[in-house]
Amino acid sequence: MIPEAERTLNRLLEGNQRFYTGRPNPNAYSREQIAELATHQTPIAGVVACSDSRVTPEVVFDEPLGSLFASRVPGNVASDSAKWMLELAVGEFKVPLVVVMGHTGCLAVGQLLDGDKGGAGGLHRFSVLSAVYRARQKNTDDLYRTSIEENVLQTVEHLARDLFTLRRALVEKRTSIVGAVYHMETGEVEVLPTNIEMYGVF
Repeated sequence: MIPEAERTLNRLLEGNQRFYTGRPNPNAYSREQIAELATHQTPIAGVVACSDSRVTPEVVFDEPLGSLFASRVPGNVASDSAKWMLELAVGEFKVPLVVVMGHTGCLAVGQLLDGDKGGAGGLHRFSVLSAVYRARQKNTDDLYRTSIEENVLQTVEHLARDLFTLRRALVEKRTSIVGAVYHMETGEVEVLPTNIEMYGVF
C-alpha cells in the first residue's frame, strides 16, 4: 500500500472507531460551509459499498460531506455505476485509496446462498453467486461469513482488472485498493488481507 493510502486508511479507521464507540465528530454545516461545498470537493477515497440502509460510508467512517466519493450497489459488486464512480474518483480527483466494503448480514449474499438465482440484477447476481462458489471451495465452518468476504475480494479483483483508470493508477503506485467488512453487530470495520497481482496496464 502506498504511504498516502495508508494514511487515508488510518484516518478512516480512526473515524470508524469514533463511530462505534459513540464519539463521532459533530458534523453540523453552516450556510457558508454548504455554499463552499457547492463550489468544489476534495474526496480522500473512493468507496464501493452495499446499498443496505444500515451501511452508509460517511456515517460508519465518521467523515464529513465532500470527503468520500462513493457508489452503493446491492452486494457491493463491480457494477457499471461503481466503475464510473471510480473513473471519476481516481481519474479526476486522484484519490489515493479505494475501499470495497461488504457487510455482515448482507441480503444480496444471503439470497444467493439460499439458492435464489432469479430476479433483477442480471449478471451482478451471478457475480455474487460466483463468490459463494469460491467460499464453498474453502470448506469453511461459516459459509455466510466467508461468502461475504469472498464477494468483497472478488469485487476488488474485478475492479482492478476491468477498470483501466484504476489499473493504471495501481501499477503506477498512485492509488491503492483494499477490501473491508463492516460488522453491523458492533459497528466496526475490519480490513481484509488484500493482495492483487498487477502485471501491467493493458
